[in-house]
This record gives sequence, structure tokens and C-alpha cells, in this order.
Amino acid sequence: MPMTETPPGSDRDPGLTEALEADYRALGDGYRPRTHCLTPDGRARFVNRLIREASPYLRQHAHNPVDWRAWSDETLAEAAALDRPVFLSIGYATCHWCHVMEEESFDDEEVAAVLNARFVPVKLDREERPDLDQIYITATQLQQGHAGWPNSVWLMPDGRPFHTGTYFPKLQFLKMLAGVRRAWDESRDRVEGVAGEIAQTVAAIGAPGGKAPAPLEEGVHAALSAQLAQMYNAEEGGFGHAQQFPQEGFLLWLLDHWRRTGDGAALGVASHTLTAIAAGGLHDQAGGGFHRYTVDPNWRTPHFEKMLYNQGQLARAFVEGWEASGEPAWRRAAERCFAYVLRDMTASSGAFYAAEDADSLDAAGRREEGAFYAFTPGQMQAAFAALAPAERDWAIATLGGNEAPTIEAGAVLHLKPDATLEAARLEPALEALRRYREERSRPVRDDKIIAGWNGLVIRALAEGAEAFEAPELAAAAARAGEALWSALWDAERQRLTRLMDEDAGGRVAGLLEDYAWLGLGYLALADAVPMGKGAVWQDRAETLAAAADAAFGEPTGRFRMAEAPGPLGPVFESQDGATPAGESAMAELLARLARRGAGPATGARAQALVTALSGTLAETPMIRPDLLVAARILEGGESGARRSFGDGRLRTRLDLRAPGGPRLHLRLAPGWHIAAGGDALAAPRLVGAAADWPAPVPLSLGFPGGEAITGYEGAFSVPLTPLDDAREIALAVQVCGESVCLAPEEARWRRI
Repeated sequence: MPMTETPPGSDRDPGLTEALEADYRALGDGYRPRTHCLTPDGRARFVNRLIREASPYLRQHAHNPVDWRAWSDETLAEAAALDRPVFLSIGYATCHWCHVMEEESFDDEEVAAVLNARFVPVKLDREERPDLDQIYITATQLQQGHAGWPNSVWLMPDGRPFHTGTYFPKLQFLKMLAGVRRAWDESRDRVEGVAGEIAQTVAAIGAPGGKAPAPLEEGVHAALSAQLAQMYNAEEGGFGHAQQFPQEGFLLWLLDHWRRTGDGAALGVASHTLTAIAAGGLHDQAGGGFHRYTVDPNWRTPHFEKMLYNQGQLARAFVEGWEASGEPAWRRAAERCFAYVLRDMTASSGAFYAAEDADSLDAAGRREEGAFYAFTPGQMQAAFAALAPAERDWAIATLGGNEAPTIEAGAVLHLKPDATLEAARLEPALEALRRYREERSRPVRDDKIIAGWNGLVIRALAEGAEAFEAPELAAAAARAGEALWSALWDAERQRLTRLMDEDAGGRVAGLLEDYAWLGLGYLALADAVPMGKGAVWQDRAETLAAAADAAFGEPTGRFRMAEAPGPLGPVFESQDGATPAGESAMAELLARLARRGAGPATGARAQALVTALSGTLAETPMIRPDLLVAARILEGGESGARRSFGDGRLRTRLDLRAPGGPRLHLRLAPGWHIAAGGDALAAPRLVGAAADWPAPVPLSLGFPGGEAITGYEGAFSVPLTPLDDAREIALAVQVCGESVCLAPEEARWRRI
């Protein structure tokens, strides 16, 4: 006799029920189904096809009475054979309102009976398939004027959407299901017409054509700077006046813009925002890392989910900000973010998990947003039991524990942005709070390992390792990079897989963003690891760039988001969002590789991509800040602390924050050098700082009959004494090999 029941309203084949039940049994006694529909002995009453999926989000729904399918061609074919509309629900594992709709509707037998009998219900993890998510979130935005997750979409069996929405309470959802099915049965021509109109509009938005190419002159960047100044919340920092998202793309563009132009207003906006984020509740003060956004404008009360992509991008922004300013709170925020990722988000392989949920169980066993992170005054007193009374009172006041809480669970820890940070004094209290809350029920972790998201963190770790002279960060980045390459790169097919299952490997084909973000991570690793070990990482970055061009490249110069077309045709991204668009990141990867000697074809491919998007970019620069940074690298080189000379034969890093004083670090490829001077060769020249160059060494050259010269090779550092009135430090240098010298080059670094 089957242990599980046939889902209500379902005409599922009994053989499938038996097979799914066997899959359920194979999970063992330690498996805990996530559902309210349980037998008295705690077994799930229902099991559906999602029990076979790798995605934690899909597996969360494997025991709903809704007879869910995963997205597939077979599922759409089933809908066509049954002549039923598809109900598509898109979400992700740490989505709060996705959980709410699951509890209210998808785990409810009355709702399930309607969905199973009159629709083909499909669940999609947007983090597995962001290409499909983009299609349907665009459709919802067009039809409703707003969009979000859960994204609820009704489709024709060929995948065209005809009705959309987001979260629905149960009664409203039942009314919506009845209305949609009535329209399907009684007004099919009208439904077809709406589906055709939406599909045509969505396809047009993502079409590879667009505006005629336009020059990306300085006026385009000035226009974006002015737009961001208008959006800027001058009181609280950031760009929101109700909610606050970190907007890392804007912050990184502002820092790049200041470095290139000296625009003090741009630096001011970025600095104020970074200071507010570091002090606020968006920053997990006890455990490190960052939540996704805050529900208030003063950065106090977060929506508590933690996404890996925020950790990578915000850590990079804080590293770059610290390199420019030396602000200790920014370095601290980056280092604590790295500590959080390495402590709580790292798999046994060394790769990084995707996210942590906003919700967790409170002391009474109720699921509540923020329960893991908030503290009542009594809980803070208990956590600080080992501290002296004066230190206890000071810590509570410093962390906002005496202020009126903004959520039911208690106070969200935060600092005052304008207060001097006494970090050494505060750390014992924060560590006590972290240990105290480790006794609580932790938020559910989404243990997907996503190639591209890992690339964002690998890049941040590698850049942080150089900036902070912390080789352990580079080692962690390299371990993750090696794990991903071993598990996800198919050398025979020259293809990357998106998801890494530590036991079985990935299942989903890599998207453009995976190739680009991971390639940029590998390129950062090429600089961060010891000399002689960087070539393999640059080679892998070049391999990913070439494979992406083959898999996603278009004759127009653009790149598709996914190799295979979606239900409405090829999918193209229209803008940078919470993460850089795959095209923006690919443009940056190609531009940086071109500066490192990857060959003229690489630079030409980057230019073709920038040109294809330049018309739209010139008209509305705000939609692609990451692409604007890439275009500037292609045109004028890198702007940060790290620079390339001689097609990558010389890499330099200006460290204005070194403990013993500013230093210029130089690293030459084997067989290449810079001369100390001579009749025909230019010695390196610094402007804006006095330099204490090391003693040059004799160089062995291949010039026939050439004079013996001295110079520098390998890796070395030059102590600097910046001139008090110099706003820039400039380096002019000529890179030479044994028998050839390249043209002299110059780079400039801006000082605050």
C-alpha cells in the first residue's frame, strides 16, 4: 500500500506516484519534509516531481499537495496535450513572500485541488534559470506596472504569458484561478491575443538591435554623475528615500569616475553611502556580511536574507573605497564580510553557497523574519555576562540596544554613522553576541553553488588579498576557483556548467554571466597569487572568454544571455541590475584581457560589444553603469590601484595605505624587465612622489653588440614619499624583453 496520497485533483499515473515515493524513501529517516501536510507519525502525505530536483528551492515544494512539475519541454508538451494553461510560479529559496504564499496556498489542499485539476503547475528557481526569469518578470512588469517574487504567471502551452501577478493571499488567489480558467474556457481568442501582444513586446525589449552607435564621450559620464546626484539621499546616503538597496554598480562606477576625473561630488556620494552601510543594520554587525536591502531609508532595518552576490560586490566596493581613502571602517566591513563568507558560506570543496534565508524559528518555534539577528535588551545583557558592567552598558548603547526596536523580535544592531568607531573596544561585545545567537535556530541556507556568484566572491577575495596583504584570502579564492573549474568546466565541449553539486556535479548549462563573472574572478586571482602561479588563472579567464564568444556571441556584436533560446526566442539583458549584466561583465573581461596581451582580436570583440550598446548607453547611461566602467577600461586602461603595462608583462599596485608608508609594488613576467636608464632606454619616472628605488641588477640582453645595462626584473617594491601638494602620482615606464622594448607608457593614480 502506498505511503503517500495522490495529490488532490490530480489524475497522475499510479506508477509515477510509486516511483516518486521510492525517491522519497531513498532520502532516509533523517530527511525532514517541509510541509504542513503530514501523517501523525511525521511522514509527508504527498510527494511530487520536485523531489528529484537539485535546487533547494524546488525541493522545498516537493511535498506540497500541488502536483508541481519542473520547467521542461516535456512539461509544456503535457500542457498542450491536456489543453490546459500553465501556472508558473517563480521564486528562490530565501524569498520571504515566496514562503508566505507557499504556506497559505501551495501547501493548502483546497488550492492544490484547483491547480492540479485545471492547470499544469510549474515551479521555477530564478537563480537556476535567470534567463527564463527575465522573460517572465518583464512580462509582469509590462502588464502590472510592477514586479517581484513570487512571480505568478499564466502561460499558453508554448510558453507565452497571458496573465501575471506576484503574491496573492489564498482567497484572492482562488478567485484569480477561477477567473483565468473561465477566460481560458470561454474567451480563448482573447487569451491568445493577449499572449501574442505580451510575447511580441517582451521579445522587442530584448531584441539584439537597437539604437544607432554613438560616441561614449565624457558628457555621457557627466550625465550619469548628475543623475545619481539627483537620486542621492543627502541625509542618509544611498539612492533610496523609502527602501535602501546598496546599488553596488553605482558605487563602483562613482569610485571609478572619481579616480579618472577627480569629481569630488562623485566621491562624496560613494563615501557617504559606504559609511552609512558600514554603520547600519544592512551590515550584520555581529556576524559580518550584508543583508540584501533595508525597508527604511536610514539603513536600519534590513530584509534579512543574505545573498552571495551582495557579499562579493559590496566587499569589492569597500576594498576600493579603502584603497582610495584609508577609512578604517570600510576595511573592517570588507574583512568581516570575508570572515562571514569563509566561516558560514563555504562548502567542504572550498566553493561558496548561494544565500541564507530572512526567516528563522523564534524561541517559540514560529518562523519569523529577523529572529536570528535581533536582540532584546535582556538578551544583550545575557550575552554580555562576561563583560564588565561599564563595558556592557557602553556596548548596548553603542549598538542601539536601548533604542525602540523596529521589528517585533527586538533591536537590529547598528552604529551611528557619524560616531568614531572604537573597533577594538567593540569587538569583544560583537563576538559575544555572535556566539550567543549561534545557540538559536539558524536561517535556512540555500546550498546551491552558482558558478557566476562564486566568481564575484573570488574576485573580491583576490582583490582584498592584495589590498590588505592577506595571502589567506587569495588561498581561499584559489581553492574555490579550483573546485569550480574541476567540477564545472568541460574541456572537451568547451562549456561551463552553472550549478555545482558537490557529489554529482552540475545540471544546468552555464549562462553568459557565469562565464564573465568567473572569468573576472580568475583574472583577479592571476594578480593575487604568488609569481609563477598566475598564468594558469589568466589562461582560464581567456578560455572562458573565448568559449562565451562561441556559445553566446551574435553577429551584431552582442551576447545572448543563454545559449539556447527561450520560449520567446533568444534572451538578451536590457540593463545592469542587482548584479552586472552578463554583457557588461563580458565587456569588462574582454577589455581587461586586451590590456594584458590577449591579442588585438580580444580588444576588437570588446569594442564590437560596446559599440552595439553605445546608442542606448549614450541616451540612458544609468541602466548600464558596469558597462560604462568596461568601456573606459577599453579606451583608457584600468583606473584602480592595480594597473597593467606592456600588454600585461608588468603589473603594478600602488599601496597608499601600507603600514610603513606608501609603496609601489611591481611584478614583471619572466624574461621581461625595466631598465634603470641608459643612452637608448628610459628609466622609470615618478611624478608626485619621491621614490627610493632598489639597487638595479645587471641584465642579460639579446641585442647583438649591445651595451651591458642594469635594471629591474621579477617582483619588488619601491617606498614612496608623496609630495604634500600632489593630487596625483604618475608613473612612466618602458617594458623590455631580451631583444625588444615596447613603447613607453604612463599611468596616473589620484590621491584624496
